[in-house]
Amino acid sequence: MDSFTPIAKTTLDTQALVFEDESDFRVHGSVYTDEQIFNAEMRDIFGKCWIFIGHESEVRNSGDFKTSFIGRRPVVMSRDEHGEIHVFFNRCRHRGSVVCREERGSVKRFQCQYHGWVYGLDGTLQGVAKHKGGYPDDLDKSRLGLMAVPRVEIYRGLVFANMDANAITFTAYLGAAKPFLDIHLDRAPDGEVEVVHGAHRTEYRGNWKFQAENSTDGYHGDTVHESFFKLVAEFGNKSGQHGAYTQGDLDEIFAHRMTGRTLGFENGHGIWESPLSPDAADNMRAGPFADYVDWLEGKYGTQSMHEMLNAMNLLIFPSLAVLHGQFRVIRPISVDRTEVAMHFFKLKGASEAYNNFRLSGYQRFFGPASFGSPDDVEIFAFNQTGLQAEEVEWLLLSRGMARETSDKLGVRVAESTDETPQRAFHRAWRAHMGA
Repeated sequence: MDSFTPIAKTTLDTQALVFEDESDFRVHGSVYTDEQIFNAEMRDIFGKCWIFIGHESEVRNSGDFKTSFIGRRPVVMSRDEHGEIHVFFNRCRHRGSVVCREERGSVKRFQCQYHGWVYGLDGTLQGVAKHKGGYPDDLDKSRLGLMAVPRVEIYRGLVFANMDANAITFTAYLGAAKPFLDIHLDRAPDGEVEVVHGAHRTEYRGNWKFQAENSTDGYHGDTVHESFFKLVAEFGNKSGQHGAYTQGDLDEIFAHRMTGRTLGFENGHGIWESPLSPDAADNMRAGPFADYVDWLEGKYGTQSMHEMLNAMNLLIFPSLAVLHGQFRVIRPISVDRTEVAMHFFKLKGASEAYNNFRLSGYQRFFGPASFGSPDDVEIFAFNQTGLQAEEVEWLLLSRGMARETSDKLGVRVAESTDETPQRAFHRAWRAHMGA
């Protein structure tokens, strides 16, 4: 460790900030603490990658809108009178105020609260307050509409935007990670998901990349969430029957978690996957959700049915995680301040009982009074505090490198507690920051 030359806090030499050889992978601490690096990320990563804006079910009707962010840039997604979805910068062309202050709603038009300029649902400038005498009668309003984000694509209801007009398509950007996103959506009998209004938002004092890394991290669960598993042991509900888990049951759960896998893709995407226990599908088939399990098996076959019931966390670089029935959106606010919004989604075509079962599991681990998310964000704050000891320069992300393999598509595969997805993330980070 001492052989590495200290790096000045203002450097943007990404080859030095992310170090890799055959057996070692390290990320310099300044990647999480340096404000100049953070500003560069807003330009080179959030300004050039596909960023999740929302789901079309959130703007179901004409006039519906939802506000979001591309990095620090405020945007608004709306559906116009013709049913078309638009994504604009949430900024009046006059003096810069946002035109939408609410998270979501429904309007006939957008009006700036500062000087009253009015915009249509398609972003066109429709009216200028006190126009007469203050501006030419022939003012060209067509040049002064809300500015559209350069690229917008909708994939199976998911709306993504890109600041780079020349970016590759979203499906090309997904690459070999696309089938894993499809699994989350194919779980719905109607082939679509529907976002439930009312996101759970949490904010923590730490860098945004901690949450991105954590979303596919299988190494931390048994330590960070130890209290949750102890509670499950004491008050758990096993196979739909009230009663406590034994220590043997927990040992089996933990042992089975170790049989999962992690994957790292090009462009920084990653997967953490934990398969069903051998008897889990049979237990579900014997319970109240037998119809759903039978539908999955009839539609996709026995092997795929088991795969589709696996726990699978997918990170779409840089800031969207799809896991446990939620779209987890990571919003960087500053170098040491981050907001995480979790949007629960229903599986269209599944029974209300099954969607409620999924929701209860989400609320237990991710909701406002849950056990999982509060544990994680507390750790992120601990991380940010620890990084103030700048003399300890490097974070180590080399776990599992020796047993990591690559398949024919170049996807890196390793065991469930290995840091394969995190290395994929930082390879993409280095590539974008060095472009």
